[in-house]
Amino acid sequence: MKNLANSITLKGTHIEITIDISTFNTAEPAFPFPIILIVNRQILAGTCWSREGGKLTGQPGDPYGLLQELLNVLKSVLQKQAEYRTTLFIYFSDYLFKCEDESSLLIYYNNELLSYTDCPEFKGKHRGVVEVPLKEFVEDVLKVSKEYLEKYVPVIEKIRLAHGEEPDNYDSLWGLYSEVKELYEKRFKSES
Repeated sequence: MKNLANSITLKGTHIEITIDISTFNTAEPAFPFPIILIVNRQILAGTCWSREGGKLTGQPGDPYGLLQELLNVLKSVLQKQAEYRTTLFIYFSDYLFKCEDESSLLIYYNNELLSYTDCPEFKGKHRGVVEVPLKEFVEDVLKVSKEYLEKYVPVIEKIRLAHGEEPDNYDSLWGLYSEVKELYEKRFKSES
């Protein structure tokens, strides 16, 4: 990120999402903000170019769509669906979430933009598999989703509205958050 004062960072134990709010993608408003997504120190979304300083920067994405899809993934997994494929509303990315057993989640990722990097430290890191403990990942996604909804929606919406966009329906995102929280509590209540 160029200037951390112009970004929102949502962080859990395993997940880190950075949204660059200094830039709004007017050419592709479906992907309005540059987003970096890191899970267990692996870059699942983000890119790097030498001409831009050789630092990791976000790739076009939609924070609302990202959180909605992460919650949808967890809803499916907690309802015992074996896998879920999505773009997470991040441009030029593909993700497959698979629950191999009751306790871990595998995330297969392909970040096409990062495959074109000219930054040596990121070469070959555009695809791979990350394994995370399911319970902790659910906790992380619930934490970052709640933080986003409670603290950062007004910031994002102010920017979107200034660019002529319609407001997002956060009631539906809150509803999805509540569904996943309830499924989490049913699934893991005996472990608490």
